[in-house]
Amino acid sequence: MSENGKSNEELELERIRLKKMQAMMEAQKKQQNVNDKVISLSEKLDYVLKVVLQPDAYTHLEKLKKTEPNVYQYIFNELVSQDVIMNIDYLITIINRQRGVGRRIPLDIIIYLERKAKGIRGKIQVKKGDGEMMDLGSYLTK
Repeated sequence: MSENGKSNEELELERIRLKKMQAMMEAQKKQQNVNDKVISLSEKLDYVLKVVLQPDAYTHLEKLKKTEPNVYQYIFNELVSQDVIMNIDYLITIINRQRGVGRRIPLDIIIYLERKAKGIRGKIQVKKGDGEMMDLGSYLTK
């Protein structure tokens, strides 16, 4: 009976091991599905940006992504609203059906958003008679 008891215990342990292995494999599969969805969402957003931005604007934005991630994130948030993210598949379908978009966002807009993110304001410079440069506000007050 002791041999029979050991084999029953061994069988029970083997069943428990199998259940744990199955649970671990299912958890791993779920995590992989989540990772796939995240990757596919970022790939879809990247595709939409490639289509909507002019090539030089897209290249500049990608450069900002690598060199200045905070500025990139600000510009990304300005360009891509939550509605776009929620309806990304529908948007891609429309883009593919129409074979692109009518007007693309130029580099000037990306540079404007970059300057806005960095807090850089434009200044108008005026050359005085002696060749000295000064900003318009100072020139007009004198």
